[in-house]
Amino acid sequence: MDDVTGFIGRAHDADAALDAIRRGANVLITGRAGIGKSAFLRHLRSRLGDSELPVLFVPAGTTKSTLLALAGQIHESCGLEVPAALLPPRTLARARREGSLPWTDLVRPLRRLPVADTMALLETSLRKRRFLVLLETLEVPPSQAELFTVLLDCAQMVACMDESNRRSRIEQLVWRFQTTVELKPLPLAESRQLAERWMAHHPLRFSDEPTRDRFLRHVAQASGGVPAAIRGLMEEASKEPEITPAKARSLYHQAGIQYVDMTPLLVVILVIFMATRYIARGVGEVEMLVLSGVATALFMGLRFFFFQMRSRR
Repeated sequence: MDDVTGFIGRAHDADAALDAIRRGANVLITGRAGIGKSAFLRHLRSRLGDSELPVLFVPAGTTKSTLLALAGQIHESCGLEVPAALLPPRTLARARREGSLPWTDLVRPLRRLPVADTMALLETSLRKRRFLVLLETLEVPPSQAELFTVLLDCAQMVACMDESNRRSRIEQLVWRFQTTVELKPLPLAESRQLAERWMAHHPLRFSDEPTRDRFLRHVAQASGGVPAAIRGLMEEASKEPEITPAKARSLYHQAGIQYVDMTPLLVVILVIFMATRYIARGVGEVEMLVLSGVATALFMGLRFFFFQMRSRR
């Protein structure tokens, strides 16, 4: 979306992240899904053109694709050291004759290597020169978590992580990030500005001018300040030949919905019901005892039902 709307509402966060990067700190970018962490990382990359360290950008993908993406960028930056035993005779002769090889000649033998051997090969190159690694996501399996452990040992890292991430291997890496930048939902004015810039590239037809203003206000509110929700709402609206007041009110997007964890409240209610039973038994109030017992039974039944429904998702 940032290629259409530009970079809005994150200037302070970007400056804070860049200051930490220039101090040599590992930076962790957090926020809810759809908040724009990847766009924020790409913005940092564009502003790090004058960085003293070579910048490597690692998009989300499998362990093997991540390793190959790193290897290709390291080779383009300073040349990847590949053992002669891994190269076919003709390729090896060309390397000795020309002094180097293009990445297209190296990618095939590297694809055949096991993940552990490729990781060891990259580690050798990373330890010889300091790099800045921009990692699009920490939502990865244990095999990639091991790779990121190696990267943190060898290079400075900026990584994105969803605030709901609960992977145990990743939690063991988080403490190695000295600076955390939390991306929060955009204010209403900036959410509206994002929608207006979208419409500048993808015009919409409205039944009248007040409907246009009502639509923009609804998008800013219904999106919850989440850029992914704004994009979804705008794409949904673009399918309509004309936006009417009724249509403007009916638009919504899942990414803009904020769910509240009711578990603490339910625990408090259960404690109150159980405490009421003991109090009723102590003072001899039969009616209170029966009502609290019935309420506790209903609560436990509903709790079992909710957990069953959750397990079927």
